[in-house]
Amino acid sequence: MTERRRYTRISLHVQAEFVSLGRRWPCQAFDLSLNGALVSRPRDWAGELGERSAMNFRLDDGDCIQMVAILRHQSADCLGWQCTGIDLESMGELRRLVELNLGEPALLRRELAQMMRDHAAA
Repeated sequence: MTERRRYTRISLHVQAEFVSLGRRWPCQAFDLSLNGALVSRPRDWAGELGERSAMNFRLDDGDCIQMVAILRHQSADCLGWQCTGIDLESMGELRRLVELNLGEPALLRRELAQMMRDHAAA
């Protein structure tokens, strides 16, 4: 299978929640990238692909990343969300997190440029 990812995933296990179907759904984040997140699937979740959600990720240092996302894939155990909007403060936190984990400024610049192209085309 060909790898299609354009963004580095940062593996982490932090508390998260998303708001969808008129309800708050607590979950565990498995990873984050500049393009979205993979989270645990809540037990009674019955949403469908294309579902939009507001998402919150509580980092270990107390900071929070908030984004708006659309559900792109789901399995029995997890939900894959694609980021469609993020505020500047959250973007700064996510960028810092990615930068710390990549350890390579050129890779971060490339991913940020790709994100800008992706969102400009949307």
